[in-house]
Amino acid sequence: METAKKIFLVLLGVAVLIIAVEYINAAKYDATVNVVEGSNVMGVNPLTDKLDFGDLARNNGMTRYIDVANAGNVATYILVWETGEIADLITASKNNFTLNPGQNIKLAFELHVPDSAAAKRYGGMVMIFRLPKLF
Repeated sequence: METAKKIFLVLLGVAVLIIAVEYINAAKYDATVNVVEGSNVMGVNPLTDKLDFGDLARNNGMTRYIDVANAGNVATYILVWETGEIADLITASKNNFTLNPGQNIKLAFELHVPDSAAAKRYGGMVMIFRLPKLF
């Protein structure tokens, strides 16, 4: 019984370590939109270091882009994960896909503000995980 418990704890420790390393290495982008009163209001933020959708009125949308490249020699599995209040408003053009060596794609992040959204700032984060595809 003691040996099985030790093996389980070692495997659990390795899994936690792998998850921590992947989280640290993930590309992280702050995501934000400010929902404002009015109709057809759209204020765009030109910065490209985060997914800032600017000021948008209800029933409007906007798309921002992030380039994802695989400069390595091994195929990479890409996982996109949105968090925070803004996660329900964002849709990634692709998720859970393989990026082959030398391949480059432009991921589109579409945000749509529904009529039911409250006029306030919605924030969160988009994380792009890259896992080596071993099989």
